[in-house]
Amino acid sequence: MKPLTLDELWEILPPHEELRPVLDFLLSRSVPDPGRSWTASGDLATVGDRQIQGDALAEGADDLAEEFHHHLVRLYGIVASALAHLAAGQPDQAGRAFLQLAELEESRDRPDRAEAWARAAHRVVRDERGGTVAAQALRRWGRAARRRGRLDEALLRYAEGFEISEALGDARAAAEAAIGAGNVLEEQGRWREAEGWYGRALTALDRDGQEPLPERWHALLNLHIVRRSQGRLEESRAPLEAAERVAGDDEGAVVFLLNARGQLAQVQGQAESAEAHFRTALAAADGAGARVVVGLNLAECLLAQGRLLDAAETARRAELDAVTSGQIPRLPEVYRILGRIAATGDNPDAFVLFERALEIIRERDLPALERARTLQAYAEAEARRGETGAAQELRGQAVHLYHALGIKNARHPWSEYFGPEANRDTPDPSERDLADHD
Repeated sequence: MKPLTLDELWEILPPHEELRPVLDFLLSRSVPDPGRSWTASGDLATVGDRQIQGDALAEGADDLAEEFHHHLVRLYGIVASALAHLAAGQPDQAGRAFLQLAELEESRDRPDRAEAWARAAHRVVRDERGGTVAAQALRRWGRAARRRGRLDEALLRYAEGFEISEALGDARAAAEAAIGAGNVLEEQGRWREAEGWYGRALTALDRDGQEPLPERWHALLNLHIVRRSQGRLEESRAPLEAAERVAGDDEGAVVFLLNARGQLAQVQGQAESAEAHFRTALAAADGAGARVVVGLNLAECLLAQGRLLDAAETARRAELDAVTSGQIPRLPEVYRILGRIAATGDNPDAFVLFERALEIIRERDLPALERARTLQAYAEAEARRGETGAAQELRGQAVHLYHALGIKNARHPWSEYFGPEANRDTPDPSERDLADHD
């Protein structure tokens, strides 16, 4: 039986929502084209070149259908419960039900649907403005909006949620909202404002007086990141060390803290130390998402050292993690760094990898921020090979998108600022910190 490539499959099947789990399943079962693995063209292979057998779906069709049925049964049941609570004059209970649906859709990587349910939850409790459900609905609304790249909307909702939680004296909820607001401002390059929000989170927790909560090390770690990103390295040490003390034996903190240590070592030009921290973090990561993020940071570190083959191999492992776990939104990041590795090696066809990243962003309706970052990296690769006209056009598109998103400082890969050809004029050398806890 002749295998199909995923490109062929995507061209044939219509982009219906009910087929998305099918396509994700087939992607997770796909394999690289064995004819390209050891050729020069293998360096440019992307997810669309992977192959599947025509009967690959047969073994999983029933399970996929059952899973989809289970999802619908749960969804309809929760909606029925919410409507019953509304009819009984119980808006808080109805709001909590809608928040369950927001969480359900978030777990399925459907931020647009998660946002819709969070908005529904807020709508039914908005007359109860002082309530905890309203505050939680605003936080979930903000988180979904941020995932969709709607940064101004996300910031507004987090700020509203913070005000309500502060008025209620709910320190933990206030801290979560403040951290979320800081995360949004970080993405916009508004470092001082982000630092202020992390400070608000810590102040709320200080007033609470409870035993250290995870939100405390979350806020401290983020505070470290914004200071480090502005080049304030000495000032960034104290919150990182405090985060390590507060986290104690919290196993969930290990990967985040090791990754931060690697980032700090990298910014100081300590490549061997950075590599060691990233490798230890990678070994400790027990989720595919964290493995992809740390793996790409390790690839950046290797690229900064000029170790192109090692960097490409590490990025390919991250690609495999993303593919087999269904982390498709991570693939543009993978292809950005693979494209930069290829461009650094003077491969004239590096553009193939950037084009694939843009295609995935378009097909998956990923946030405009992903497109801007990809266009920026693409422009730099084109400039490297002397295509100044194409580079200028791509860079212009990236800048336009950044401005439309309210982003003042574009993110930059580590290797450009701390590698052999470093240009240290711009702070914010990282697009891949592992410290979002909103």
